[in-house]
Amino acid sequence: MGHYAVLWQQQDPPRLCFQAPQIGGFLFAHGGVFLTSVVPSTLVATRVPFDKETLTVAQQCARIMERGLTCDTAALEQVLCRTSYYRLSGYLWWFQTSDASHALREGTTLDDVIRLYEFDAKLRGLLLECVQIVEVWFRSQFTNHLANKFGPMAYVDPRYFANPGALKRDKAKLGERLAPPTEVFIESFFRNYSDDYPPVWMATEVMSLGLLSKWFDNLKIDSLRKAIASDSGLNQDVLASYLRQMTVIRNACAHHNRLWNRTFGTGIKLSKQGDPQLLTALVGSDDSKIYRALVYSAYLVKKIQPDSGLPARLKAHIMSGDDDWIIEMDAPNDFEKDDLWV
Repeated sequence: MGHYAVLWQQQDPPRLCFQAPQIGGFLFAHGGVFLTSVVPSTLVATRVPFDKETLTVAQQCARIMERGLTCDTAALEQVLCRTSYYRLSGYLWWFQTSDASHALREGTTLDDVIRLYEFDAKLRGLLLECVQIVEVWFRSQFTNHLANKFGPMAYVDPRYFANPGALKRDKAKLGERLAPPTEVFIESFFRNYSDDYPPVWMATEVMSLGLLSKWFDNLKIDSLRKAIASDSGLNQDVLASYLRQMTVIRNACAHHNRLWNRTFGTGIKLSKQGDPQLLTALVGSDDSKIYRALVYSAYLVKKIQPDSGLPARLKAHIMSGDDDWIIEMDAPNDFEKDDLWV
């Protein structure tokens, strides 16, 4: 096993199975598939079995109100029935004065919490619109540049990729999306042709953004990566880092996860040269916060589809939030005055 130490055998449900000392964490497995490294090794000795009780909706209401929320009980029950206690807790947390007691700031109302919840929901919707524009554009760029330069099957040819192992992994992932075919055009292709994979213009239509970004990352020919990125106005490495983070953000949006104050482990690189509008808007931005992703998204949408109106809508929505929300998102003072948002 090399530097890994087996702790427990794989079981169902998932159990801790391998220790990775070099990263101070552990890997979990379920059915032979490793899920994630989530538990710092320093915490293992202090872990105990989960024994918290399940609460009825009425008990959930009572607990939240005991912590200081001002609201009508029936209204809170309705909210909990359609959102769940745990999801709402992610927004109640913002109004807490103590992590230990979970006590809320005096005067906090259900309307305050719902306003933050709905602010975040609208932010996710606007970002999904941005992702749609960027993702479709990127598929087109990847397809056109690669196919015109090296042919329709170049995307599965190891000669054009830096890491053969990564290409093999990504082809296997694509294979899962191709068999059995769920798209008529894929089924028609395999009915008429003997190739193992369809041409790139079909393949990119069934790839996820995450999978396509890995294909782009793995391209060996630097001039090809530059050509694909050229219309974006971004360095190819910056674009690659943006696509990686937007994969995480896209998934968060699609699954309705809290987004506005999330901290990201995969940051977007800072552009050091290029359009002054972009560089000015990025000054002082934190790569782990949502604001940098918003800046790049607004910039790319303006480049790809200038008449979308999305940057202005994003700006207006951010400004509709409370000042402390905007600060938590990492948006600087007077960000709305930057030319990027016009």
